[in-house]
Amino acid sequence: MKVTSLEYIPETTILHHIDTEGQLWATRGRVIIKGVPGEKWDRIAVFPRAYPRDLFGFSRPTARAMRADKANIYVNTHGGMLGIRAGLAYALDTHGNLKPLFEIQGDSVLHGGICEDQEGWTYFGEYFMNPTRGDVHIFRLDTMLETWEIAHTFKAGEVRHVHGIYRDPYDSQALWVTCGDDTGECYFYRTHDRFATIERIGEGTQLWRAVRLFFTEDAVCWLTDSQLEQNHSCRWDRKTQQLSLGQRLNAPAWYGSTMTEGLHLAFTTVEPGPAVGRDTAGIYASRDALHWEEIYRFAKDAWRPMKLFKYGVISCPSGQMSQKAFYISGEGLKDLDGISARLHIESSYE
Repeated sequence: MKVTSLEYIPETTILHHIDTEGQLWATRGRVIIKGVPGEKWDRIAVFPRAYPRDLFGFSRPTARAMRADKANIYVNTHGGMLGIRAGLAYALDTHGNLKPLFEIQGDSVLHGGICEDQEGWTYFGEYFMNPTRGDVHIFRLDTMLETWEIAHTFKAGEVRHVHGIYRDPYDSQALWVTCGDDTGECYFYRTHDRFATIERIGEGTQLWRAVRLFFTEDAVCWLTDSQLEQNHSCRWDRKTQQLSLGQRLNAPAWYGSTMTEGLHLAFTTVEPGPAVGRDTAGIYASRDALHWEEIYRFAKDAWRPMKLFKYGVISCPSGQMSQKAFYISGEGLKDLDGISARLHIESSYE
């Protein structure tokens, strides 16, 4: 399995979502754009300025230091666009204007962690530093993004923040939530009734610290996200509810996706910590979501300290993609900082 081509897309900062018509939604600074790489990009809207961060968007080092690029775009199956930036959630109205909806704790949420339930309602959870370990909310918006409500609140001390919410393709009523970060805060939560009730899964240890989940018919899988302890690929059996450990990894993993062909992709990060033994961010591929093969890597760039100028991170848009045209964005990496790329992945299964 290998990456046979990589085509850079410099006109976008972050690719956020690919909709049901195959259109990519991206941001270029504060500007929201939609289109297909290599063809026309349409300017859709502009996020309002947020100070002081937007005073420093004139260069990549200052934009990284002030987190000027942070935002989320998600388009639901009804065509409604949800945007999140600078602690505010927005909906795109029929006139192309961003309508402010409500405030959240934190700036935005992690990439790929917004999802839709079977009824078409959109969910996301708050991601913020939360040093006092206060309440953390999960929000739910209707199909037209006109009304919203708090679907669930993690009470003070339960979790630090939400990493992502994911719909289970093998259990249509199930939504899964990943949380972190410290021991005693790392659990999965599952609901079958839109958070009227919720089930906690896991032991709270770093083995249950995950961002992205990968679903198979028999299991739920993940790569751990710990800068503190040895990272592994993990598998939770749906029938036995037992945890199995796969290979060891020398870096945390945040983001990933499952291709239309069934191939799973995951990305490791470069960040400070005793469990990080490399200065490259890797793209890993797997057919069973337990055994992974590194197929590409990007070196960390020279800007230090990392906590100020950002870790080395690879992300990808939510939505359906093929391994023949798979999209990524990056920050803090040589040749992939503040730009995106399109990959073609060749495997013996094609």
